[in-house]
Amino acid sequence: MYSLSVRVDELMRLRGNDVLGYWLGDLPQGCKLCFSGLKSVLFVTGLCSVKCFYCPISPTRRLKDLIFINDVEVRGVKDILTEVAVSLSKGVGITGGEPLEVVDRVVELVKVLKNVFGDEFHTHLYTNGVKLDEVVMERLVNAGLDEIRIHVISDKSFNALKKCLDYSVDVVVENPVIPNDVEGLKKIIEYAYGVGVKYVNLNELEVSELNFDELVLRGFKISEDGRSVVGSKETALEVLRWVTDSGIGISVHFCPAVYKDMHQYPMRLSKRAITTKRVFEVINNSIVKWLEVLDDETTNLYLQDLAIKLEDKYLTHVKLGRRFSKARVMEALPLTPRKVLNETPLSE
Repeated sequence: MYSLSVRVDELMRLRGNDVLGYWLGDLPQGCKLCFSGLKSVLFVTGLCSVKCFYCPISPTRRLKDLIFINDVEVRGVKDILTEVAVSLSKGVGITGGEPLEVVDRVVELVKVLKNVFGDEFHTHLYTNGVKLDEVVMERLVNAGLDEIRIHVISDKSFNALKKCLDYSVDVVVENPVIPNDVEGLKKIIEYAYGVGVKYVNLNELEVSELNFDELVLRGFKISEDGRSVVGSKETALEVLRWVTDSGIGISVHFCPAVYKDMHQYPMRLSKRAITTKRVFEVINNSIVKWLEVLDDETTNLYLQDLAIKLEDKYLTHVKLGRRFSKARVMEALPLTPRKVLNETPLSE
């Protein structure tokens, strides 16, 4: 006969895996869109008044008032709208830094996104809640915010969490998992459940250039792939077992560090490849390919509109490669401009 812990493990395997994560209960709408590659990430500022030792934000963004959409720096609102459209996104996750450091900007962006893409377009916001009060919450909700996620770091976060429940938005607790901090996470989940929160997201503790030294100095070990802290996942799964054993009626989701690179990012890129595909390109999952001809053999193809001239190069479909003696296959991420990954001469 299986023990309860084994049965819980089997249940979690049915509701996830090492890439997607593990969850009990339902998922917030923002996560559902992310799973489908239908969410864009809108980084509205690198400013933040709180200094979490585990903050993974890049040094090029941290404490700098910059805006990025899907990791592309923004020059204006049109850039945001264009990227959301070509990524076929049905929602955005607004993050930072601390987005409420620039609350006016956040409110205006939510309004614009709703006006352009419609009321069904989903917007959710990440915040530590330190600067969240009734006035700010009213502005966010009136602008059209659908979901708010609180990173609980202090009593102010707990108070913000409770305030959010008075409004018609989905409320989510979202915290990184510090290895062995089972009791701390239990406290957060018990409080969340007690005040009526439906969702808790637990993120594997990520490693970055910014937080590496801080993590090592505190005695944490880094995983072999360099993405996460050893023990974070095991702590999260222990909390998931505890939630099931205790009968707490709250949905809990553990999101691993590999998820972004191995699922979210490729899913979004595959959609972007479809919408931005150039006539001479071939799509292979989240990669685009084309042929770059290096000699003058393209004259006839160019005149027949079967090749495109870009500066001093001629670009055409890879299936036409046999016609040329000097050409190379280009493989790239479907970004704007394209980010070339590989150049392979046809002779290879």
